[in-house]
Amino acid sequence: MLLRFTLSAAGAMVLASTAAAQVQTGTMQPITSPVKDAGTYHMATGTWTRDTGATALVGPSQLYDNTCTVGYYTGLPDGCTMADSGRIPSQDDGGLFDCYEVNCFTVAYCTFEPVVTTLGLAYYDSYANCDGITAASPAAAYALVNVPGGGTAGTIGCWILTFNLTNTTFTFNLGGNADGTYDNVPSTDHFGWSWTQLVPTTGSDAGPILAGDPLGNFNVSCGLAVAANGQGAGTDHPGWGGAAGPGTGIGTELDQFEFNGGGLTGCFWFGGYNSSAGSNPLGAFFHKLDGGEGTGCGGGGENQGTPFCFGDTGNCPGGAVGNAGAGCPHGAGPNGAGGAVLTPTGDANFGNDTYGFSVTAGPSSLGILIQGANPIGFPNGNNGVPDSAGLFCVAPQLRGFIEFTNLGAGSDEAQIDDFQGQPFGATAQPVGSSTYNQFWFRDTGNPNANPGGGAEFNFSNAVETEWI
Repeated sequence: MLLRFTLSAAGAMVLASTAAAQVQTGTMQPITSPVKDAGTYHMATGTWTRDTGATALVGPSQLYDNTCTVGYYTGLPDGCTMADSGRIPSQDDGGLFDCYEVNCFTVAYCTFEPVVTTLGLAYYDSYANCDGITAASPAAAYALVNVPGGGTAGTIGCWILTFNLTNTTFTFNLGGNADGTYDNVPSTDHFGWSWTQLVPTTGSDAGPILAGDPLGNFNVSCGLAVAANGQGAGTDHPGWGGAAGPGTGIGTELDQFEFNGGGLTGCFWFGGYNSSAGSNPLGAFFHKLDGGEGTGCGGGGENQGTPFCFGDTGNCPGGAVGNAGAGCPHGAGPNGAGGAVLTPTGDANFGNDTYGFSVTAGPSSLGILIQGANPIGFPNGNNGVPDSAGLFCVAPQLRGFIEFTNLGAGSDEAQIDDFQGQPFGATAQPVGSSTYNQFWFRDTGNPNANPGGGAEFNFSNAVETEWI
């Protein structure tokens, strides 16, 4: 079976308030054929793994899981796109990260198209149900060609398909709660996805399978291990239960979805999901995303350090006071220039180490980045120990490469991309440990530098980095 992909990438669009939903039960069809698991298609090798446990090489976490089926699918007319939304939590909401790289997705659908069909799938990194899928720009879009159909004309086929994107350029990023911050507002916290059958159907409509049932009205296993607010079971986030098995995805409480095209354009639900007898199904669809930490999301997402040990605390030699967020002043005069600034860049992540530093507002001078496993100084190392013209905040001391900072001559910054010739993570301790960095530089002519004689030098502020 041949599967081909096309991928496009574009920026995100933050959408507005949620629209009122219309009742739409006409498209809800009972599943009358077994739902078969076609296994996993591995994009990197062009091969199938035909078993239900085929996602072992992806992840390592289930980022979003709405896979607890309820016995229905939605039959859409030709040319109609279905759009739904969910939520992947950021760290301030019990999530693993603020930015995620998706390397696997799982979909489920029913179709009457014989033998094979073609599906369109797109992802939106900020989307609220019913706010206009055609106006949103996708973060990723795929054409899934020659996926399983019904077998023969007029025969329904229902399938679960998993697509492994690892070791390819087809992975994509989604921000936790869209922008890395939990706002408790669906239009700014939710991601979206859309489904379209790209070839005309034969005999009847086709569409995605419904899923999600936190109260167990249709499938008792959906309600066995629900997390906060009745959602999140099956999703691997510390604050959301992380229960194994089929889940009811975070964000499904909206109970609505969008159709666009084929005479069904608008916002819909199935009449209202609740605990009453004869409740309607939840307006949500089968979908699962796997992946790990990503970088470069619009809302941030990179794990960076925390600056400390500043020269504006009154502890600098000679009573000098630096600028907020900088080290002690350098150069001529008691306050001279306002102090050098050490700023973390990139991602302090053992699995994707892009960490580094920039130095700004320093003098035209030789300098060395130093690193230690502990802070030193006054309470918790926050204020450092006076040394020459600055505050020394890092111990024990490891020295990186010598850097020449020409910042006083008009250059904007000095960039430090590694430590002792290797990635910063190579010198760090295990996951969860911290390292401490500071920039040392010569500071000749500063009257506060060892007024009794000796070497004349200074320091930037320090940075604490916790490695993940």
